[in-house]
Amino acid sequence: MPTATRESTWDARIARARELASTHPAARDLLMFYAALAEYQRGLAASAGDDEAFDVERLIEAIPGFLDWLRQNGRNDVAESVDVDSVASVFRQTSSDSHSLPAKAGSHACPEFMASAFSSKDAVKTSEGVASGFSRKDAAVVENPATIFVVESLLQAFAERVVLADAPSQGSTPMRCRRCAALPVAAVLREEGHGAKRSLLCAICLHEWECLRLVCPACGEQDFDKLPVYTAEQFAHVRIDGCDSCRHYIKTIDLTKDGLAVPCVDDIASVSLDLWARERGYTRVKGNVLGI
Repeated sequence: MPTATRESTWDARIARARELASTHPAARDLLMFYAALAEYQRGLAASAGDDEAFDVERLIEAIPGFLDWLRQNGRNDVAESVDVDSVASVFRQTSSDSHSLPAKAGSHACPEFMASAFSSKDAVKTSEGVASGFSRKDAAVVENPATIFVVESLLQAFAERVVLADAPSQGSTPMRCRRCAALPVAAVLREEGHGAKRSLLCAICLHEWECLRLVCPACGEQDFDKLPVYTAEQFAHVRIDGCDSCRHYIKTIDLTKDGLAVPCVDDIASVSLDLWARERGYTRVKGNVLGI
């Protein structure tokens, strides 16, 4: 993705977060923090350049600076609960586990690294198996929510610039991103013909890939009666798509109802819907970068 296009994408997220912060007081603090985070991520993404290979060591080098940024932005509690060496070990270990990914590698090796380094903390059952999270050896590290936040924030900053020549196979994990193999953070509806087309939004690189309208992205359930949809008046373009088979849910951002929505941002603004769903026993397929 060209630098100008990539930066304009970050700009759109930042602007939308600030706009919604003024109209959604319940989520204002979250949205303003996300706007600041996205500004920082934009800078990291721009620093990578267009021709440089994906570099695991660059992720590791960015850890101390990001922790300093957190302290400067009033999140000293998060920064102080994260151990730099532990985060670095997660990146290095998952790189080693992928076998094909050395410390610095071309973009073709990224799916193995991303699938190992970033996924739901809770295992999510897919239609053809289990999409596990971090390896057992890293379990103690990644159970710390602050560590997960740092890992995911840094990965998200660098992952979007990676363009794969060949999409990873979807045979065993059809609900994972076709670019980086991460889980979906939300679903998106866009106009197509006389209806709407559904896509899933990657939690890491924020790439979208097409998905059936009627299927649970966690377990593959396609029985209409087991896939309830929940809406709320205050969020006409956002809904909860639940699954009564696996008790997971995904939030859907309907661009046919609000074409100005930015899915990853409107997801944060509608945090009250997540609270409602969790009170009723549903678990989100994959939380967003803020851990919601």
